Amino acid sequence: MSKIASERLLERAKRVNPSSLGISAADIARIPLSDEMVSEITECLSKLDVVSELKWGLSFTLGVLDVNPPQDFLKWLLPKVPIWLKHQDWDVRERALETFVRLRNNYKNYRESMVEVLQDPEAVVRWRALKEYRTFVSQEDISVLLHFQNDKYMSETEMGSPLVYAIRNDALAAIETLCGKPFRKSEKVGPGEAGRMVYWWDWQPFLDWWGKNQSKVSVTRGAFLTELKH
Repeated sequence: MSKIASERLLERAKRVNPSSLGISAADIARIPLSDEMVSEITECLSKLDVVSELKWGLSFTLGVLDVNPPQDFLKWLLPKVPIWLKHQDWDVRERALETFVRLRNNYKNYRESMVEVLQDPEAVVRWRALKEYRTFVSQEDISVLLHFQNDKYMSETEMGSPLVYAIRNDALAAIETLCGKPFRKSEKVGPGEAGRMVYWWDWQPFLDWWGKNQSKVSVTRGAFLTELKH
């Protein structure tokens, strides 16, 4: 029985790094990029009803983006990536997101799409989008990050460590970077999972500052409109 496309791709990767326990994007980038390999990746990406094949296709796609893939392949790929961002499988959405970010200069609606992904129901996906905030969020539109103050995703920073609202904390750190302003840090704590407590940084110092600045903007805009009327 002939091997499926992902198996043939994995064999190529194994020849490049036979001692590796896993396959990294760096390993994939070291594989000589041939027409046969591009064909195998395309075959994986075309298996919309076989999620495992689609995932491998996206993983290998990310790897070959570093080695100048054929323009025909990119032309075929570009319209499909935004579709995969809405796939029912969150792992597919996350892998597609990585490719979408890498190819962002080809999408006129990149910012709008990323803002939408910030609302993804799967924490891993919206967290990945948040980590790319520098590519689509500026100081002027920090408001797209405000909903993260109530994000419910909890994780351990290491095995056995206390639970934290990791996405909340990362979003607040992103806002500090965008504002160029550190806010007073105080840790909050509340009930988490299985009787454990969960910790997070208090957003209130930022929210107080944000409210004052928004009020100033409103007053300035109002004065400007009044002056125009006269």
